Amino acid sequence: MDNIIQPAAPEELIPCEKTCPASAYQLATVCVPITVVPYAKAGIPTTTCYGEPYVSPGKKECCGRLNCTCSFTLSQKILVEVPVVLGAKAAVGNTSVDCDCVSAKDLIIKDNYTEEETGLS
Repeated sequence: MDNIIQPAAPEELIPCEKTCPASAYQLATVCVPITVVPYAKAGIPTTTCYGEPYVSPGKKECCGRLNCTCSFTLSQKILVEVPVVLGAKAAVGNTSVDCDCVSAKDLIIKDNYTEEETGLS
């Protein structure tokens, strides 16, 4: 039992000669709501004469309604690209160990050694 290193305090790490790197994976769906807010900014309007002017004699009433406006609708399909970086942070919880569940014999056999090779019969 001279090989066992006892820590001086529970916070200290026990040095190991062999490490066993491991990875754990968790599938997760990362979601972020995105709202598309349309906007329109009018440029400088230009006026182009269309056809020849029409002149009529005398005073006539103009067609249309007084002090009104003309409206039209312009539609354009657009592609909105929203660059978004998705990610996640991982928090590591407290470590624990349960040494009473598996015997040394079970560990060695699980590593593909036979009982005869280990001397644990």
